[in-house]
Amino acid sequence: MSRYLRQIAFCAGVLAIAGCNNLHPPTAPSGPLSPSTSQRAALALLDAAYIHASIAASPLTWAAPDGRVNWTNGSCDGNGSLQASLDADVPPASGTVLPTGSHTYVVAFSNCLVDGWSAVLTGSASAAYTVAEWSNVTATVSADSVRGVGLEFLSELSEVTADGSAAWTSSGSSPNTRTYIPAAGARLVNNSTGNAATFGGGSYSMTRHPGGRTEQRFDNLNVALNGVAYTLNGSLHSTFGDRATHTGEVRITSNGTLVARVYGDARNALTVEVVMKLGPF
Repeated sequence: MSRYLRQIAFCAGVLAIAGCNNLHPPTAPSGPLSPSTSQRAALALLDAAYIHASIAASPLTWAAPDGRVNWTNGSCDGNGSLQASLDADVPPASGTVLPTGSHTYVVAFSNCLVDGWSAVLTGSASAAYTVAEWSNVTATVSADSVRGVGLEFLSELSEVTADGSAAWTSSGSSPNTRTYIPAAGARLVNNSTGNAATFGGGSYSMTRHPGGRTEQRFDNLNVALNGVAYTLNGSLHSTFGDRATHTGEVRITSNGTLVARVYGDARNALTVEVVMKLGPF
C-alpha cells in the first residue's frame, strides 16, 4: 500500500489525531500532521505479536490454510515461489490436505505473495503440528530470519524480519481463534529502523468473526523495545467495512506504570493516548 493510501487508512479511523483533514497527496514539506513517534511505537507494539505470529505460523496459515495446501514447490501463482517438505520428505500436492496426526511442515518462501494483495514472505518457517481435524490445531511454530512485507494490521510496521519460536493454536472455523505464546527471546526487527521487539512471556490471541469483526486479546504479553520492558493487557474489537470502528482498550505498562492506552473512543475511532514517552520502533 502506498504512503498516501496508508495515510487515508489512518485518517479514516485507524488513528484519532489532529491534522487529518487534508487528504490530498502532499507535494511539499507541508501537509497533514503525522502521528507522534510514541503513538507509532504504541501501535507497533500491538502489531508485533500479530505480525510475528503471521510469519512463524505461515506454513499453516498462508501456505496451507485450514490444512489445504495452496502451493507446494514452485510458483506462488506467479508471484514468487516456495519449497515445502512434510516430515523432511515430499509434501502433498497443491489442492490436497495435509495429513492429520503429528507432523512437521516446513516452507521456504522466496518473495512469495501469500495473500494475493500485499503480504510477501522470504525465508524459512516451520510448524510441528498435531491435529485430529482441521478446526482444532496445536503446533510449535518457528521462523528463521523470515522477511515479511505488508503484514501490518494497525501500525506502519511494513517491513520486518522475524526469528524465534512459539506455541500456536487454532480453534473453530467461524469464529476462529488463534492463540500465540511466543518463546522468550523471539524477536521482530523493524527493517526500516533496525530496532527490535523481543518477547518475554504472556500470550496474544485474535478471533475472527463473520462480517469482518476481529478481537485481539493481550494477556500479560511482555515485549522489550530498545531495552525497555513493556507489558500489554486488554482487548480490542475492530470492524472493517465502509468505516473502521473500534471498541475496547489495551493498556501498555512498564514496571507497573501506565505508559500508553490504545482504545476505541466515544466515536468508535481508534485512539492512542501516550502517558509516558515510548522510544521509536
